[in-house]
Amino acid sequence: MRVNDGYAPSGSDWIYYREAGSGHPVVFIHAGVADSRMWLPQLEAVPDGFRYIAFDQRGFGNSKVGGSKYNSYRDLLALMDYLDCDKAFLVGCSIGAGIALDVAIEAPKRVSGLVLVGADSPGFEPEEGPFEPPQWEEAVAAFKAGDYERVAQLDAEIWLGGHGRPLDQVDPDLRALFLEMDLYPLRSESERGELQTAGPDREKAIRGIERPTLVMVGEYDMPDLQAAAHHLASRLSKRSAVVIGDAAHLPGFEQPDAFNAALVNFLETIA
Repeated sequence: MRVNDGYAPSGSDWIYYREAGSGHPVVFIHAGVADSRMWLPQLEAVPDGFRYIAFDQRGFGNSKVGGSKYNSYRDLLALMDYLDCDKAFLVGCSIGAGIALDVAIEAPKRVSGLVLVGADSPGFEPEEGPFEPPQWEEAVAAFKAGDYERVAQLDAEIWLGGHGRPLDQVDPDLRALFLEMDLYPLRSESERGELQTAGPDREKAIRGIERPTLVMVGEYDMPDLQAAAHHLASRLSKRSAVVIGDAAHLPGFEQPDAFNAALVNFLETIA
């Protein structure tokens, strides 16, 4: 499948995107430890009748942080406007799932359905409390010291290796690309934090979301995100959460065949 790319205007800045296929739009929103390249296995396997679009949030990949304040869900709506997508399925992973929820709250008529991957369930608190990976304190210290290469390595252990699985069990090519994707946002994180504006109150507004929803989570994702996935599915969907085996926080990147099968079944059922 041929993948095209370009830049869409949002305010005074530009958002980088990739797209493939034609038909009903499906917009993919990456996690905070990646960029649009995490969705290449999806862009290279677009089913008939669908147009897949993935973009880099500001401060990630090829979308630089400009001089104006911004909001990620407004950037997504600007991208959809530029690409003549009146309505789209939104597939979001981690913070990308939060952006998808923000659009469903603020502009529900623009959303055909939601696929939420490795997502928090707003307002949900697991009985065991929040889980802190054993690498977390070292990662925080390394970030404060400006050792971003070490942070990226620890991020790979946490989010790509996952909970209960050594990182060396993950394909080395995926590990290398993960480190490359994670380093740029780590270096620009402080600037992004100053510029970003707040989105809607998800905890209050999520009750009003009525779009068809599929929730997915990797087998080795963090325990609190595992619990959140099942809670989120019970709130928003008639479907149980789909657990993607032998994957952690980025199941579409790591196990594209299983992920794509669940995704396409959902899309074709709804579309």
